[in-house]
Amino acid sequence: MNGASVWFPVSMRADETGRLEGVLPDLGKRIFKAFDISVEVGPAFPWKRLFVMMDNGQLDVIAGAFHTEERKEKYGFSLPVMTEEIAVFIPRAMTAKPGSLTDLAGLNGIKPFGASYGAEFDRLAAEFLSIEAPPFDDFETYMGLLIDGKADYLVMPRRYGQETIEAMDAQDHVEALSWPAAVNTLHFMFSRASPCIQLLDDFNETLDQLISAGQAESLLEAYTVKKLAR
Repeated sequence: MNGASVWFPVSMRADETGRLEGVLPDLGKRIFKAFDISVEVGPAFPWKRLFVMMDNGQLDVIAGAFHTEERKEKYGFSLPVMTEEIAVFIPRAMTAKPGSLTDLAGLNGIKPFGASYGAEFDRLAAEFLSIEAPPFDDFETYMGLLIDGKADYLVMPRRYGQETIEAMDAQDHVEALSWPAAVNTLHFMFSRASPCIQLLDDFNETLDQLISAGQAESLLEAYTVKKLAR
């Protein structure tokens, strides 16, 4: 199993140990433990490389990915675990605040490399917008491009965008627009080249039980409190 290394609170690496933690990895470990299956968590890799490893059967499960129709054709998806709001971040100095995605037409935008925010967003982006995805794995680099005026807006998950702004002490320079660019569900994604795909139905049954028992919500709250306590 593996996942994103810098996606609060979905999936991230602990600074001290490099251990993968977050709502999705923690739930995944609990479920596989219930099956008496040991879990080996891989090291940090670029997001796009994880997909190549899934295609080759070198990786069984990604703990935390958005569902898209294109991905559904290639991978098995768990039940939705949580929702994630995608936000548009702009420089505070921008005078005319965009009120919708189509208002971003004519501006130069960026998004994390390999990110897909759902069919509707991707369609509108391809039709109306100019968005580049530079190949960085550090979200602070993307935020830095916005702060330095090298992009007009940044599209990324709202929770982690706010976390990045706070970590960079950039509250006076960047703000998130109030409306969502998209609202997506987060899932475990199983490789169809792996025998683990045969576990998907049983995995979903146990996942549904844990979600119904409030464990996903409890983990989300715990990581939020942990962040606030720092």
